[in-house]
Amino acid sequence: MKKNAFTLFLSLIVVVITTACEQQEDDYYTQVDITLQTNDSITPLKIQGTTSLRNLSNGRTYASSDFNNATVRLEVLRGTYMLDVEGTMLCRERNGKEVVKNFRSSKDYVEIINHPTQVTAPVIFM
Repeated sequence: MKKNAFTLFLSLIVVVITTACEQQEDDYYTQVDITLQTNDSITPLKIQGTTSLRNLSNGRTYASSDFNNATVRLEVLRGTYMLDVEGTMLCRERNGKEVVKNFRSSKDYVEIINHPTQVTAPVIFM
């Protein structure tokens, strides 16, 4: 009887230890969709460039060059960021002419908290 009680007690200890060491899944990361905004006279056709987000708390930088139309999606740690986008854009002007223009966009403070977070960034042509 003592042997069965000891085995049961030992089994209970093993169960408690293994469940206590289980990693908890916290929701620290989220996706952010950054959409470049142009004026009404220009339609973006193709974008090549780099989007980077620098975390204002820890300095970590997330970057992507994978544009889908005028939007890029990144998976980042939730928090506050500084946004920088730079590149070239093939665009159609109102008169139908296609031109390539250099551009950049930036924001000093972006909160990325929601799932997913939508951010718009106005384009400045150089």
